[in-house]
Amino acid sequence: MNERVTWQLYNGAALDYDEYRPRYPRAVFDILTDYHSALAPLRSAADVGAGTGIFSRQLMASVASIERLTCVEPNCDMAAVAKERSATFRGLDVLAGFAEMLPLPDHSCELVTAATAANWFNRPLFYQEAARVLKPSGTLLLLQNKHRHEESAFLGDFVSLQERHIPGFRRDHYSDFWGSYGKSDFEAELCSRHDLVSVERYKLEWRQTTTAEQFRGYCQSGHLKMAIARSGAATIAKELDALLDRYQDASGYVIVDWLTDLVLSRARPQEQPLGKR
Repeated sequence: MNERVTWQLYNGAALDYDEYRPRYPRAVFDILTDYHSALAPLRSAADVGAGTGIFSRQLMASVASIERLTCVEPNCDMAAVAKERSATFRGLDVLAGFAEMLPLPDHSCELVTAATAANWFNRPLFYQEAARVLKPSGTLLLLQNKHRHEESAFLGDFVSLQERHIPGFRRDHYSDFWGSYGKSDFEAELCSRHDLVSVERYKLEWRQTTTAEQFRGYCQSGHLKMAIARSGAATIAKELDALLDRYQDASGYVIVDWLTDLVLSRARPQEQPLGKR
């Protein structure tokens, strides 16, 4: 199983995905702007594994200099919702494509992003493609929304539910290109390369207060599809209901603690010889 297969897990889940998946903190765009501030303005960007365009729309709304943004997404259902929900954003296009073979010309973007998506990629091939597509000194931004389960009894129990019902799943591991689960260390991977340099990492902690029904919708957006396939929808619904009953407050709200993990790097400046860092 590879990215071309695993992305099909989101078939039929695109509307729930767009409705219930978390957005990204404003500080993400402040960090991006500061990182790139000494270079040419960010005018052309590509968001890879863009899903329904959640991050793409935030990016265009938050970075005024961006004139053209291409969402690259392999899943037809997700791409269709991205096109529909992004229709009012001038300069935002959606293309079918994979991270390992981007449908973009050489040196065509000042910015390439992947938002809670790069864990799915064959990353050595993706990094090579990102370096090809980026202009000299262009920015690569990888970010991942993660549950802070070690600080939350609710999220700790939610991870345990997944560990019981998803074969091979372990906490702090994420779905990967090969159809299993692994730890993704984007920072270390980028630091080992010579075509992408100036690696920086930031961690943003934030809290979301959501209704139990909204959390169920988040789970229906694809998060528990493998658990349902193994144990059945009724079993998973019963355990999820019991979990939410334990932790929701009197008004039906639960608290979700998030970490947005950002890693930035740059394509080599044109004048910098290969091997220099």
